[in-house]
Amino acid sequence: MPVPLVYEDSVLPIVEAGQAIIVEDTHQIDDGMWLEPAPGHTPGHVMLNLKSGEETALMSGDVIHHPLQLIRPEWSSRACEDPHLSAVSRTKMLERVADTNTLLCPAHFGSPTMGHVISHATDGFRYRLIDE
Repeated sequence: MPVPLVYEDSVLPIVEAGQAIIVEDTHQIDDGMWLEPAPGHTPGHVMLNLKSGEETALMSGDVIHHPLQLIRPEWSSRACEDPHLSAVSRTKMLERVADTNTLLCPAHFGSPTMGHVISHATDGFRYRLIDE
């Protein structure tokens, strides 16, 4: 049996059922919850920003797939439609959240996944899990 494509399997049924809400890539969902463009992996890819008081979190979606990309943000997975643009989005994201209190919530890291990005003087970034 062929493997269904992600769009046909996971998105199209929602659109066909009339349940999809199509928004701009900078859409503000609510106070403290907004989308941010992160092109490269797929067309229209976005990250979700969360803010409550002084606490912030970033749901990175498909911007980063593996912890090695912290050290080598220029590496893109074979699933990225535009590897160069994906690397640009990843680097910008890592630079923005590095050495801040922003909690990064990557979708593809092994469990536990959430942590903080730390700048590394000579080699990309490092990751500190929240349970450390």
